[in-house]
Amino acid sequence: MSPIGLLLIFAVIIISLIIYEFRLRRPDQIVLGDVGGKIIRRKGKFYPRHFSLGVPATIFSSVSEFESEARGKLPIKIKLTFTTAADENHLTELVRAGGWSENLVEKASGELGLLIQTLAKEFCEKLEIEELSGKDLHDYLQKNLSKVSEKLGLQLISLNIHSIEPLDMEIAEAMQQQEAARIREKTEKINQKARLEATKSRVEADEKIKLIEHQLQLKQMELKKKEQEKEAELARYRVEKELERRRMQFEMEQKELQVFEEHPELLLLSPQLARLAEASQQLKNARTVVSLAGLDQQKASHLFDVFEQFVQKVLNQKVKEK
Repeated sequence: MSPIGLLLIFAVIIISLIIYEFRLRRPDQIVLGDVGGKIIRRKGKFYPRHFSLGVPATIFSSVSEFESEARGKLPIKIKLTFTTAADENHLTELVRAGGWSENLVEKASGELGLLIQTLAKEFCEKLEIEELSGKDLHDYLQKNLSKVSEKLGLQLISLNIHSIEPLDMEIAEAMQQQEAARIREKTEKINQKARLEATKSRVEADEKIKLIEHQLQLKQMELKKKEQEKEAELARYRVEKELERRRMQFEMEQKELQVFEEHPELLLLSPQLARLAEASQQLKNARTVVSLAGLDQQKASHLFDVFEQFVQKVLNQKVKEK
């Protein structure tokens, strides 16, 4: 066989070995390797399958249901679920807890489940059965499992407490009745508080309404007062105008009297005398009364005297002429 043929055979064997040995890493895998007694993670796309371990990178959920005891040796049943995943920062601890196998996450999660049961039993034995609650147990487990899960090479993604129930049916019924009574009492307190708040709100609303009505009455009284002040001012203005008018009329009458005193002959032009003359022509034998009501008594008497003197003077003059 020629050297070229041998080289080809040797190349085919090497390629076959490479194809047989190396595998492509899947996205949902964590590839572990042992280098110098230390577990490392291979990040390349290809890895040798006989010198590596492909571990699923997916999460693993587990349901745990076990029995425990509360204070007084009362049996209870606890049901919980937890979800874990491989911790890439603690791969050595993961291999130590789950072994060198593909299901090491499941095995390590089983160890974590046993540890959870131990911690849950330790917690329940310290409390009375009516004092147990899922929230308190959850907080206790979360607090104590934060570092333990790292020692197992796991990430504790979630932990849920589904139920904590007594195994004795009579105790379970008594607890149910107690819980029902507590709920009814709480509901009654809420209803009483709601009625109290409603009454309080109604009283506050009535007080506000009365306050608003009082303020409205004050505003109405203030507006009425302003309106009365305006009416009084208007009445005062009218009185002042009437007084001014009468004063002007009085002054005018004073001037007329003064003119009549200085010139008695002007009495013939006065409206009263004109009406007297007109009445005398229509009724020659009737007595005509000229009203001087517009003047006061003293002025009217004075005017009548002047008028009488003027008439007497006119008659005397006519007699002299005859």
